[in-house]
Amino acid sequence: METGNLPQAVLPETHGEGEVFDPARFRPRRRGLAWSAGVVAVFFGCLVTTGLVPRIAHRSAMAAEARATEESSASVTVVRAERSAAVSSVVLPGSVEPLQETAVYARANGYVRKWFFDIGAHVKRGQVLAELEVPDIDKELRQAQATARQTHAQIRQAETQLELAKITNQRYSALGPSGVVTQQEVDQYRAGYYAQQANVAAAEAAHGSALANVERLQDLKSFGVIVAPFDGVVTARTAEVGQLVMAGTGSGKPLFKVAEVDTVRVFVNVPQLDAAGITVGMDAPTTVREMPGRTFEGKVARTAHELDVGTRTLLTEVDIPNPDDSLLAGMYGQVSFHITGQGDALLVPATAVLIDARGTRVAVVHDGALSWRRVAIEGDLGDRLAISTGLAEGDVVVAAPSDRLLEGMRVRSDEAKSMFPVISQAP
Repeated sequence: METGNLPQAVLPETHGEGEVFDPARFRPRRRGLAWSAGVVAVFFGCLVTTGLVPRIAHRSAMAAEARATEESSASVTVVRAERSAAVSSVVLPGSVEPLQETAVYARANGYVRKWFFDIGAHVKRGQVLAELEVPDIDKELRQAQATARQTHAQIRQAETQLELAKITNQRYSALGPSGVVTQQEVDQYRAGYYAQQANVAAAEAAHGSALANVERLQDLKSFGVIVAPFDGVVTARTAEVGQLVMAGTGSGKPLFKVAEVDTVRVFVNVPQLDAAGITVGMDAPTTVREMPGRTFEGKVARTAHELDVGTRTLLTEVDIPNPDDSLLAGMYGQVSFHITGQGDALLVPATAVLIDARGTRVAVVHDGALSWRRVAIEGDLGDRLAISTGLAEGDVVVAAPSDRLLEGMRVRSDEAKSMFPVISQAP
């Protein structure tokens, strides 16, 4: 039977003895391909689920939180920007200092023999604080006194010689007209008399110089007794028995410091905005934190009459009586001034102004919505700031804003009382 004309696909093939090749055995099965595609799809689904879905959910949550923040209303305390009252109180910090304080140095070289007062002691003017031993000055004084005695003796000697020259001159002057002596001799003795007068004057001058030196050394020796320059309190003592001290202020620490504290003074830097209202003699009540409820009655004693170009403030001195020593030098106090004529200043609390990278801003509340405004500060009054631009009188501002307050967010406001109460003037 001929097979040459049969199709190739139906021709059986033999491999080995009696084995027939079947191509269908090597074709991929449809069920296996479907299972592999399913595994790949599940794998990619897991990747999408674990990576993309959480990210989308996080962004959605953040957007929802931002919308909630913008739509939610925060509670804030607000105040109104106000013009200052015709008479208002300005409270400024100041430092308490003694009315006067001096460092007491030695005026003579020597050794401390004895000291009499320690820190905290009250002393009177002229009271001895310490005594010094001054052996070098003692020796110089004895030498100067001997020189003074010597020059005094030279005066006596010169006066004796002057008397002799006077008599001799008179004699030769009388004999000159008779020709017994020559005119040369007359002139010679007359000149000798005048020269001797000059010797007496020179001896007297030398004696005066010697006496002046004696007085100088006596005064210098008296400086070996250190006395208080005025009534006050000893605030420092470095003198010790046997200590070597040198004259002058540049060779060491002072032996004592004495301060007058019966009256103390407080220095205050008054801003330019209030400088015109400060007058000498005006009341300036002062308080200190350590003594609550007590007010010290002070008065403006003097001002610098010029503004510091760096701070634009007026240095003002307030004197306060301190008979019981309640106020100590170095204390920090709060001084109140009743200032008039500030009607043009638009003031807000210092805490209402936020200064950050976005500039100088205040948070203004209008119809329950918050908005930020840029402002310019005209003056610093300590607890208040004067605003020149950016606000109008009556604007409601947040008393203590933070950068978490967003533009346009809804707020619930609680208005505080006026921060500028009118101060009644004393009649």
